[in-house]
Amino acid sequence: MRIGFDARTLDWAGVGTYSRNLLQEYVRMELELVVFCQDQMQDLIPPSRNLRLVGTDLAPESKTGGRHFSELVAAHQVDLLHVPCHLTPPDPPVPLICTIHDVIPLIYPRSVRNPFLRSRYKARLLQALRQASCVITVSQISLSTLSVYAGVDLARVRVIHNGVSDQFHPVTDEEALADVRTTYALPEWYAFWIGEFRPHKNLTLLLDAWQALQERLPHPLPLVLAGPQEAAFRATKAVARKRGLRDLVHFPGYIRNRDLPAVYSGAAVFVFPSLYEGFGLPPLEAMACGTPCVVSNSSALPEVTGRAALLFNPTSTQQLTDCIVRVVTQSEESAGLREEGFRQSAQFKWGTAAEQTLEVYRGVPAATPR
Repeated sequence: MRIGFDARTLDWAGVGTYSRNLLQEYVRMELELVVFCQDQMQDLIPPSRNLRLVGTDLAPESKTGGRHFSELVAAHQVDLLHVPCHLTPPDPPVPLICTIHDVIPLIYPRSVRNPFLRSRYKARLLQALRQASCVITVSQISLSTLSVYAGVDLARVRVIHNGVSDQFHPVTDEEALADVRTTYALPEWYAFWIGEFRPHKNLTLLLDAWQALQERLPHPLPLVLAGPQEAAFRATKAVARKRGLRDLVHFPGYIRNRDLPAVYSGAAVFVFPSLYEGFGLPPLEAMACGTPCVVSNSSALPEVTGRAALLFNPTSTQQLTDCIVRVVTQSEESAGLREEGFRQSAQFKWGTAAEQTLEVYRGVPAATPR
């Protein structure tokens, strides 16, 4: 079987992490792959004699470019095409597999404020669902939302959980921890969050809770909010300033992938207050690094974190502050979460995800010659 993989979104948050890790596993499995990617991203793909890179500058968002992309796929005679998001070409020449991670723009329209862009997102999503021989999604909650918001036939959907990369493990070397604190101007004691600054991430509630939290702790607990400084970043920073948290909230920006294990490991607690997540990989990465987690009890997060995190209602600052206080003031609570976190995160392997995805490929009927 010759598999085509659309890697044009390799540098995206979420989708890019998914794609890079699957490709890494496919190389280990020695599958025959044709990977379509932009030239500047080719260094993100592991080298392999079974992997052929096909350069293209066709943007996945472009409808016109989509038709040209279909022609490119046809020219390389693959047996099927896996697109790791909803941006599928309009007329795929071979059976199509697409992965839908979430439908957040439909659930939280404020996440895409432009009504034209929301409408285009829905149209592209429905196109992908209509064309796909099989749809992969990453959690049971995403399966449910695809049914409710997009009317997809559940018989055509397979749930395959994401994995945690082997790079995430506890960093205990004091010099390495000090280096990342210096690089990103981090305090010695801090709580950590990482993600995109978007409305459904619920950061305003987190900042409200942080203001109330300080009165309940013997020492101030700084909060580190890391991620690309775009989208609603300015609004989040303004809220922190209005709450009088300028000196307590740190915005280090983008953290390089190789530095993330040390940043997770150096945190007293990882906090994740999202209103909705299709999966929610950062809490599992934090757990693998030995950091106790406090996460909201919404969407896929209880499914993913199990008993290894303290859960709170994402509309309640009181519940959030209660959980943070328990973690940072009760050593037994923190130690228990740490040990349970190791067990929970160990259940999510990219190798398992790749094997299950390969089963999906093998179950797709062969293309009918045109």
